Amino acid sequence: MNNRAWVALLTATIVIVPCVHGQGFGVFSRKVVTINRILPPSINLKGKKIRVEATAESLPHDGDQLRVLLKTKLVTLIQKDPRFILNETSPETVLKFSITNYYTERWTINPGTQAAAEAYRGKIEVAYQAMDVATDAALDSENLVQTAGYDPAGSSSPSFFPTRSSAKKVAAEASENETRDQLVDGIVGSMAMRIAPTEQPFDALLPGKQLEPLSSLALNHRWGALEEQAEQMGKFPKPEDDCYRLYLVALAKEAQAYDLTREANERDLGKRTDISPRQAEEEFQRAQNYLDEAGAIYKQIIAANPREKEFRPGDARTEEAITIYAKIVRYKEENAKAQAALTARTAEAAKAGSSSAGGGQDSSSNGQSPLDQVLNFCSRGIDPDSIKEYIESPDFLSDAKASGYKFSFSKDPIRLNEVCKSNAAVFQRMIRERLGSGTASKPPARRPQ
Repeated sequence: MNNRAWVALLTATIVIVPCVHGQGFGVFSRKVVTINRILPPSINLKGKKIRVEATAESLPHDGDQLRVLLKTKLVTLIQKDPRFILNETSPETVLKFSITNYYTERWTINPGTQAAAEAYRGKIEVAYQAMDVATDAALDSENLVQTAGYDPAGSSSPSFFPTRSSAKKVAAEASENETRDQLVDGIVGSMAMRIAPTEQPFDALLPGKQLEPLSSLALNHRWGALEEQAEQMGKFPKPEDDCYRLYLVALAKEAQAYDLTREANERDLGKRTDISPRQAEEEFQRAQNYLDEAGAIYKQIIAANPREKEFRPGDARTEEAITIYAKIVRYKEENAKAQAALTARTAEAAKAGSSSAGGGQDSSSNGQSPLDQVLNFCSRGIDPDSIKEYIESPDFLSDAKASGYKFSFSKDPIRLNEVCKSNAAVFQRMIRERLGSGTASKPPARRPQ
């Protein structure tokens, strides 16, 4: 083949290459956006006064020393979070963990080769629970596992702590003590991130070429505009090219979910007093929907273009987040049931006490009025939603009838304000509505002179 033929072939190859590759992330000048991912805790502890209980009964050696070390580190992390107060005598929530397995061992990397080297690896397992003191219900329960030295290419430390580089990780596993520290820090972080939000910054690649304007929106964190414009943009003829447009849609939805989670976290910290509890719940549901939609898109584009490895991290991230959100919903439902059961038991006990003391008497005698019941719930720190359930239940009217209770405009608002604080106005309105005009006692209007 002569020189002219070679030049013609080379020119044709250069012209054809862009058409073959189509859309993509580029090779030499890749654009990257850093997103501050924030994950909510598995449970939102309403009982902020916390006691930590630790056991290590199943460990034959050094169990007590390890138990003390883990408890000390967990307590230290809790003390750094302004939402929580350590209280050994009258806690509202008890964090329990039991070390069920722990070991470190020496092993050989690349045995039988010139690259053979001695290193350490290990494993720790902990049975963890968060218990609500008022209801004695498990708010959270999980068997947590942390390993070190089994996957040198990966990272076995959770995102609660700064990610270590591979070099530092291998260096740590060259020592038994450092390997132990890695296991301890990892398992303590796993427990801490179940009660406090976790921040995990990550880098996401952005596609170029025809998607360059949309990627610029991502670089400026204009996620709402990115989602809208990427969805309105016409589809690419080839499905494998259109995957990059859909990738931007998924990334925008995912980023918006994290932004909503951050707002909820700031509300818990008292930084966003403008967000009401109802708005916070709505934002939680929106974040959950965003993650569900993003996760579905990531799976769709992976199936359409399985050779693009950069789609897979988004799928893994949303899978993890969706699992956490599902746990939050489940624990909310279980906690609500436990609170409702406690309310019912307390109401039954009050009715039984009223009957044994000669029920049917006026509230000023031995029978407990429904207002006293509400005040009792408030003083014990019962969830306001559970108190509302009691007011709306048949038990409330039964207690009112048995005690002969009538709402007093001169006394009852004062008592509610003193005990129920910010919830007093809501409870007062609900109580008056349940009793109706016929049972409410209002001072008569003064006649004009």
